[in-house]
This record gives sequence, C-alpha cells and structure tokens, in this order.
Amino acid sequence: MSSLDKAWPDELEADHNTTQTKSHCGPGSRSRSRPGSDMDTDSDSQSRARPQDTLLEVVDTPDRGMAVFARRKIKAGTTVMAEHPLILLHKDEETDPAAIEREFAGLSRSDQKSYLRLWDAQKSRMSRVVSIYYSNCHNCDAFIKPKSETTDAANHEPESEPELQPGTNPRADSDSKVKTKATHGDGGGGSAIGAFSSRFNHSCVPNVQFSYDETTNEMRFRAIRDIPRGKEVCTNYDKTVFEGAAKRRRKQQIYYGFVCACEACEPRTEFWARSDERRRGMYDAFRTVLGCEKRYTSTITITSTHQQHVRGVRTATETAMHGQHHSLPKKYEAKDKSNGQDFESESECFSIVDEAFAALAKLEALLLKEGLVGGPLANTYRSMAKWAERRGDMTQAARWKGKERDVCLVIFGESATSIRTKEIEEKLRKFDNTSDKGTMSRDSRVLTTLR
Repeated sequence: MSSLDKAWPDELEADHNTTQTKSHCGPGSRSRSRPGSDMDTDSDSQSRARPQDTLLEVVDTPDRGMAVFARRKIKAGTTVMAEHPLILLHKDEETDPAAIEREFAGLSRSDQKSYLRLWDAQKSRMSRVVSIYYSNCHNCDAFIKPKSETTDAANHEPESEPELQPGTNPRADSDSKVKTKATHGDGGGGSAIGAFSSRFNHSCVPNVQFSYDETTNEMRFRAIRDIPRGKEVCTNYDKTVFEGAAKRRRKQQIYYGFVCACEACEPRTEFWARSDERRRGMYDAFRTVLGCEKRYTSTITITSTHQQHVRGVRTATETAMHGQHHSLPKKYEAKDKSNGQDFESESECFSIVDEAFAALAKLEALLLKEGLVGGPLANTYRSMAKWAERRGDMTQAARWKGKERDVCLVIFGESATSIRTKEIEEKLRKFDNTSDKGTMSRDSRVLTTLR
C-alpha cells in the first residue's frame, strides 16, 4: 500500500492504553507463556468462551479463499471476535525480518501450524514466515503508545486535521514498513497477527472494525452496523476511504494479490454506481477543512501578535500620560488603528469556521450514505465538535462530541481503559462547566477580545 496524503494519519485517533507497553513482545518475550499457546497454564483463559465460536464461521469459498460469515444476526456494537495475537511486534522490531523469524520460532508447534496455514501473498525477497506476517498483520499504531509518553488527549491540539483521518487501517503495509525508520526503544506502535483475525476478507464498505486492547493483549473486531445472518463479515485493509474503485483495486492487486469485488467496487445497483462520486465529494470536503485549518491558525496567530502590539501601545501611552516618559518610544508612535483590523480578523475567523462546518456537514452526510460508519464518522464528529467550540457554541460542541462518543462506544465498547472515551467524557464535562459559568474556549476568547 502506498503512503497517501501525509496530512491524514492512518489510524483512528486514539484509543490508547499506555501501560505494559513492552510486555508482549521483544527479545525476551519467547520466555513468557503466550496466551493461547500450549505453554499457557491459565485454565480460565483457555476455557473462556470466545465470541467467534458462536457468532462466526469460517468457510472455504470458491473465489475468495477462506472467508468469515455470520452464523446469526449480529447487532452493531457487538464484539464478534477476540483473540490473543500469535505474534505482536513493536515499531522498532516490525521492520526486522529476523525479529519475525525469532518470534515465530518461539511459538508452540500447534501455533506454528496455524500460522503457516494463513494466506501468503508471496512477497518478493522474503521468507515464507515473513511474507505471511506482512500479508496478514494488523496495524496497532493507534492502540499502543510509548511508555514514556504522557497522553493527554483532552489538551492535545493537533497542527492540522487528524480528527478527519479515514479510520483504522487494520492491515500493516509491508512496503511502508520496510521504508519507515524505526524509533528504537520508544516502545510505541507496532503490529500483530492472529490466527482467526487473519481470516477476515476485505471490503471497501466494511461491517466490522479492528482494535487492539493492550491491557488484555487482545485483537478485537466489533460490528459497526447490524450484520444479517449469512452475510460475510469483512474489515477494511486500506488507509483511505477517498480513493476511487480503480485505484483501490490496483493497490489491492499489488499488495495483497486480489481484486476487491465488494458492492462499492463492482456496483450492481445505481446507488453503488455512484460510490466513486460520493468518495470524491468526501475528499473535496476534507481538503476544504484542511485549508480552513491552515487559514484559521494563521489568522489567530496574526491576531494574537497584533493584540500584543496594541497592548504595548496602550501601556506605553498610559506610562507617558503619567509623566514617566516625555515621549512614546518610536515603535509606538503610530496611531492605534486596531479597531478596524480587529473586526476584520473577527469576521475572517467566523467566516472560516462557517466554511469548515459546512464542509464537515457534507462529509458527514456522504459517510452515512456510503455506509462508512466506523472510524471516519467518529473522527468527523470529533472535528465538528472542535469547530463548534472555536465558534464559542458550547451547546453544539457538546452535541457533536456526544455523537463521537456514540460511535466510539460501538467501535470500542464501554471499556473503562479507553483513553479516547475518557477524553470525550472529559470534554463533555468541560462543555457543561463552560455553559454553566459562561466561559469560552481559548480561541473564542481570542475572537471575543477583538470585539
């Protein structure tokens, strides 16, 4: 898979757990008993019923190889699969074929057999073990953070628009792994391969979404919409939801050795024949919001600098009036003409906010129509909440944050360890307090001082 627009992170932001980052893999991990392996002595773990045992079945199909189907109707928000990975590698190891070979050698004999039965896209210049890993591993970058990193999502203000990233890219890109420089020792990011999770086929309109829970060392898939009995259960291997069918299928052929035949790629109805049109509209909306972000940041920066200058003029004037200076410093000799510029800047900021919000509303509508109701939709709501806060409308900010929470509950569940969920709840409390006290966000205060 090629590296796409650098402004778009490829993971859902950010359901991180920050504890025990290095406990599941690394040079010493082979000496640990692996959950799910023959070495595992935890009887509770072995006897615990797995959701896939009752909800899913793996079928050998004539055209798609092994595929996963729903045994019965599955409601959105249901965990359909949970398993411990056969191998989990952190960012500083996953580009190293020797690390993959080493971890494979540490598996039990039965796990090695399960591993070798997985799909092999026959990556060139790689051993079979390494090729299978890169053909099936899932990207965990959004779920494993560096141990040394203090995560405070509520106070994190990104430079561009990561809220709009297209969602979790479950499959790791082998080419990008080879090219990516590892940050040795940071313990963050990584990828994992599982015996059952590798059986999910791809769809450009997926009905399940991947996540990794670091505290339990579990790869999980949850239904992001209702799945009828007998329907194939599919995830999304790709990094972006915006590309047209032709480009998506070319990449899939190159990197995975298949050509997607989902409803968005081989439309059988007039509705799906317009899928590419909808995705082009999504991308146009995203580019508009990204442009608004740059203009807004620039305007706020200029306004803040101007305000500092104006305060300097007024302070110098007041000092002179009290007889402490016989004349103003030369840099303050110009007349204070701030009012006109202030109202100009205020008008520009609100115009940018309105433009961004209109583009986000269009993006939301297109995502819903296309059925992309997982990570991309959650991240769109996150961005809508941010722009509403910038406008000083805490009621609307809380509304969109609540919608983000609803989608995240479907994706992640009500896990108390979800930092994404904690960040949302903290923001909602902040909005409530802001409404009660009549206070405003930082950016809104900047705009208010312009009036």
